[in-house]
Amino acid sequence: MRESAAASTPLPPQEDYDVKEPASPSPHYEEKTEVIYGEENVTRWALQRLSIVNKTIDLCGDRYGPSIIVANEEVMQKYIELHKRGVRQRVITEIIPENVVDCKKLRKFQEVRHLDGLKGYLAISDGKWLTTHAYGLERGLPHAVETTVRAFVEQQQYFFETLWSKAIPAKQRIKEIEEGAKREFVETIRDPSEIQKLGFDLIKAAEEEMLILFSTANAFRRQDKAGTLELLKEAAMLRGVKIRVLVPIDDYDDDNYDSISESIQQMKEAGIDIRTIKQTFQNKLTTLIVDQSLCLTVELKDDALEASEEDAIGLATYSNSDSTAFAYISIFENLWMRTEV
Repeated sequence: MRESAAASTPLPPQEDYDVKEPASPSPHYEEKTEVIYGEENVTRWALQRLSIVNKTIDLCGDRYGPSIIVANEEVMQKYIELHKRGVRQRVITEIIPENVVDCKKLRKFQEVRHLDGLKGYLAISDGKWLTTHAYGLERGLPHAVETTVRAFVEQQQYFFETLWSKAIPAKQRIKEIEEGAKREFVETIRDPSEIQKLGFDLIKAAEEEMLILFSTANAFRRQDKAGTLELLKEAAMLRGVKIRVLVPIDDYDDDNYDSISESIQQMKEAGIDIRTIKQTFQNKLTTLIVDQSLCLTVELKDDALEASEEDAIGLATYSNSDSTAFAYISIFENLWMRTEV
């Protein structure tokens, strides 16, 4: 059954209340919101709505969505008909081992992407209708809400586009599930506090090896104040992580060299292999490589000694890409060998 969001009068019995086919909105269509109750009514409403979609339909739903669609032959056929009519269908869902077969079926006529942890369901048709469903887990769709209120539709369209840009192609996710392939990522982080926390977390999670190249001696000293060096010493002494560190020192005067030299000595006593290098190139990145698989690079924005960590650092890039890690490992090893020469 359907109910206007503004309705206050009792509804007639469900058996006497028919679901009418929704009319296509004109450029000056009435903005309204309706609620459809009952799985049978929701299914009929969905079939009628799919029949009048002209250009696009964007769907975002949790892991149960693909299986619910595939299990309903009528709904499945409607989506296939949309494909034949040239309607672009984009789907964001959570692809898991239990629904991977159904997702493969949907990929034949829909653009499917994966995103972890999705909840609920929404569909936007032709950029005008917004429908949200409440899943009864894998049991179906107990009720739905549809609105043509422009503000709501535009907000949810923006929400969908944001998720679409973050989601990964279904082909890649299916490969992860079926072949155990690693999911590679490259993330850009702007918040200095988030960057610092990520650095701490990577150091705490290291199991075998860490390579660290500081951009400048000032960057090294700021991280000493932030507590990073203490975490490194704990990793080396308590967990046996092999750590190598390179620190440029050319930009330090004699007074400051004494303090940094003391920190270096303490790290050596903790079993950390640390070497100083000359600032012979314009290095603007502090680089942390963990277990040859995770790489965090942080841009230097302001290298003044008195600069706070928030002011000192710019963008950070975090990746588990093998090629990215290999590139920075090669740079580190080349500089490390120069210190021996």
